[in-house]
Amino acid sequence: MLVLAIWNYFRGYVIIKIEGLALEKFINMCIARGIYLWDIRRINYTTLEAKVGIQGFKILRKLTRRAGCKVYISKKNGYPFWFSKMKKRKMLLMGAFFSFILLMVISSFVFKVDIVGNEMVSDEEIITILEDSGLRPGSNRYFINIREIENNLLVQIHELAWVGIELKGINAKVEIVEKTPSPQRISKDIPCDVVARKEGVIERVIARNGDALVEKGDIVSEGDLLITGIIERPKMETPLYVHAYGEVYARTYYEHNKSMDLVKVHKEKTGEMFTRTIVKIGDMEIALSRGDHPYEVYILEKTSKKPIQWRNKGLPVEIITEEYYQAIEREEELDLEKTKGMLHEEMLEEILQQIPKDLEISNSKTSFLVKGNLLKGNVIIEVVEDIAQQKQLQVEKLQFEED
Repeated sequence: MLVLAIWNYFRGYVIIKIEGLALEKFINMCIARGIYLWDIRRINYTTLEAKVGIQGFKILRKLTRRAGCKVYISKKNGYPFWFSKMKKRKMLLMGAFFSFILLMVISSFVFKVDIVGNEMVSDEEIITILEDSGLRPGSNRYFINIREIENNLLVQIHELAWVGIELKGINAKVEIVEKTPSPQRISKDIPCDVVARKEGVIERVIARNGDALVEKGDIVSEGDLLITGIIERPKMETPLYVHAYGEVYARTYYEHNKSMDLVKVHKEKTGEMFTRTIVKIGDMEIALSRGDHPYEVYILEKTSKKPIQWRNKGLPVEIITEEYYQAIEREEELDLEKTKGMLHEEMLEEILQQIPKDLEISNSKTSFLVKGNLLKGNVIIEVVEDIAQQKQLQVEKLQFEED
């Protein structure tokens, strides 16, 4: 039990070796005198290893002569022994104490501010608001109001949809999500054309204002003119410039390619292991184990512990243990049809993320190609969507050219 282990540590205990021909008699005498032995392990026919408390060891030494045994201490453990060593190393203890205090003080300050996720908004604009709100390198983390700073950013920068600030040790991470820009609208008083925003095959055209230049079956590319805002008639002396608008529905295509291996490599442990311990303080890493693992093929298992934490806050100290297990590789040939099914599902899941949810899928086509140990897949999905996009007419320029 953990409680018992902690209790034994604080009261102190020793690991002993008992040698003799009457080991059972010795253990029975210990039980009769109330001496508690635990983790008893037989090393050979005449030797036992066990753990015993400090007080029990003092009594136990008197019994060894009666039982005809000899007792040796192989290791001392526990707080009393540690404290006895520390009393002889007062300067070391004081140095450790002041280092701990210094580390506590340093860890309460922010040394680096990282901004991620912004594309339209510049880093300089965000940093200015962060500094005005109290978040800058050198700020005390315990006096930073994260919610207030997040709100300030959202209020002052309208292009932001969400802001998240996370304090991790001496680093502050500011994560930005920007608003999706809405399509530019052209005022009804401004003459414009309707052009294609992507390539496709025309299905139907609804010209609500302006003259349609395409019809069903026409193939158009991005930027092609669909509905013109320049109205010309035989009896008109000068063209009429109007605000063209309408809907132009076309069959468009979304395509996605993906590959998958037909041979899967498994790694199996051989039993050999190399352990590496790293102490990470902020961004600095100190390796406590010398050298690197000697294995060409290995399996890495990594564990991490933060020794001093309270309510998700604490010192920026992390103890990382890396266990490298030597391994051998074994190849497994995968079933072709099952792999096709898995690849098809993954391709569909990824391509559907590209297609707007309000569009209806009219057709789809999937093809596969085996090349060596690689299965290549291709999926094409056909939808019908409105590809109309308004483009402002440069009326003054057109009139100048005509003159």
